[in-house]
Amino acid sequence: MRQVKASNIPVIPEDCLLIPLFPLGALMPGEQMPLRIFEPRYKQMLDDCVLGNGMFGILPENPDSGRIRGWLSPSSFGCIAEISNLHEIGSNLHLMAIGITRFELLEVLEPALDAEDFGDAFPSVDELIEDFIDDIPDGKLYLRGVVRPIPPPSGSIEGERWNRLLVEWSQHIVSVASTFGGIELEQLDILEQLSSTFGNPTPDALFSAASSVVQDLDLQMTVLSTDKLDEIADVIETSIRNAQARLRFIGQMIEDTSIFEEE
Repeated sequence: MRQVKASNIPVIPEDCLLIPLFPLGALMPGEQMPLRIFEPRYKQMLDDCVLGNGMFGILPENPDSGRIRGWLSPSSFGCIAEISNLHEIGSNLHLMAIGITRFELLEVLEPALDAEDFGDAFPSVDELIEDFIDDIPDGKLYLRGVVRPIPPPSGSIEGERWNRLLVEWSQHIVSVASTFGGIELEQLDILEQLSSTFGNPTPDALFSAASSVVQDLDLQMTVLSTDKLDEIADVIETSIRNAQARLRFIGQMIEDTSIFEEE
């Protein structure tokens, strides 16, 4: 992606949007993410969203891409979110961000000011704007991006494969409960709940499943960028199996520790 100075707003192609960016984590289409906003830059972002179309982009940070005026750079793919249930509690703003559609980040407009550690005493948005408004009248405290929306993935998942995936997932949930909580769950009950929650293997169902199990940044980028539904299923299966491998390792460590303590 290309980095652009805050004073140089680029020409936006017809198939693209210029939106505020919130480098926070992976949000999937249809997912709901509760947010508490307390930093001045994101308070300004929300003000601009409310006055505009109500949308902004949520995407993971990319620690391997350096920094933009002191802030960690965003990743290349994310999800456009809309604001729901915005309200104020004390000095904080609370809202629910709802994932709408995936996007590719083409250009990043840097913020007007460098990152600064204010501790627990944040200045107001107006106080910070005074530091740059004369030199960069169109500048913002937050990152903005030129993004290209990504259409829904194509293809289909066979019912048999989807059922196998849900069975494997239910087995993992039972193992987690047993390993960490000593709780014995019935796999058939968990499988029935998963089947009821996720239903048929539609794009919405796979995005919802991915939001629950995909933690690796590279795999999240695959889900947010691919145009093939079966690749999302591949990522979900890989994530479940990776989690199973970690759980087996932890279980073995717990068992070895117990044996050591008995001796």
